Amino acid sequence: MSGKTGEGKRTQSLQWAWLTVIILLRDNNTMASRVPPRPEPPAPGMSEFGRLSGVFLDPKPAFADIATHPRWWVPLVLLVVVVLGYMLAFSRHVGWQRFMRQTMDASPRSQNLSAAEREQAIQLQARFAPIFGTAGAAIAAPVSVLAQAAVLLLIFNGILGAMLRFEQAFALTCYASLVGVLKTAVGILVMFLKNPEDFDLRNPVASNLGALLDPQTTSKWLVSIGTSLDLFTIWAVLLLATGFSIAARKITWSKALIAAMVPWIGWTAIMSAWAAIFS
Repeated sequence: MSGKTGEGKRTQSLQWAWLTVIILLRDNNTMASRVPPRPEPPAPGMSEFGRLSGVFLDPKPAFADIATHPRWWVPLVLLVVVVLGYMLAFSRHVGWQRFMRQTMDASPRSQNLSAAEREQAIQLQARFAPIFGTAGAAIAAPVSVLAQAAVLLLIFNGILGAMLRFEQAFALTCYASLVGVLKTAVGILVMFLKNPEDFDLRNPVASNLGALLDPQTTSKWLVSIGTSLDLFTIWAVLLLATGFSIAARKITWSKALIAAMVPWIGWTAIMSAWAAIFS
C-alpha cells in the first residue's frame, strides 16, 4: 500500500508540475501578445546632393524628404553665396558708376538737375553703392525667403487648414529658391558674355516679358509687371505648390498652386504700384 501511495503522490506531483509549466507558458504568450511591437527605425533621408539635384530632376520624392527632414541651411547658404558673387562680379566687371548714370538718365526727376549736379550725384551714389548694394542683397535674400515662408505658412495653416510646422515651410521655400540660385548663376554668365554697357542689373536674364518692352517708351508699372512674368519665377511657384501639397498631404496640388501664387501676386502688385508712383 505504501508503494502505491508513494507512486500516486509522484504522479500527482508530475501533473502539478506540467500544469504549472502550461500556465507559465500561457502567461508568457499572453504577455508577449500584449507588448507592442518595436517601431521600425525611420528610413534614412536623402543625401544633400540628392535633394539639390532632385528639386530640379525629380521634385516629388525630394520634397517628400524635405518635409520629413526639414533641413534648410544648405540651399540658404548657396543662395547668399551666389547673390554675393553676382554683386561682386557686377562691381568689378560692369561698375556702379555706369549703372548709376543709366539710372539717372532714365529718371524724369533728374532732368531738372544741371550737368554738374547730375555728375556730383552719380559720383556720390557710386561711392556707396558697392557697400550697400552688396550687403543689402546678401541680407535681402534670406529675409525674402523667410518672409515668403511665413506668408505661405499663414495661408496653408490659417486658410487651408494644414498642420505644417514653420521649419517645414521654411525648408520647402529654401529649396524652391534654388531656382533663383540657378537664375543668378546664369546672370553671372550673361554678365561676362555681354557688353558691360548693355548689361541690366535689374533684369540680367531675358526670361520674362519685361525684356521685350522698351523701358524708354513703356510705362514703368507695365515694365514691372512684365518683369514679374518670369519663367524662373513661374518654375519656383510650381515647385512651391509641389512641395507644400506633399507636405500638407490633404491639400491638392491645384489648391497649393493657388496658395503659392498669392505672395507672388502681392509682391508684383506692390512693385508695380511703387513704379507707377515714383516713375
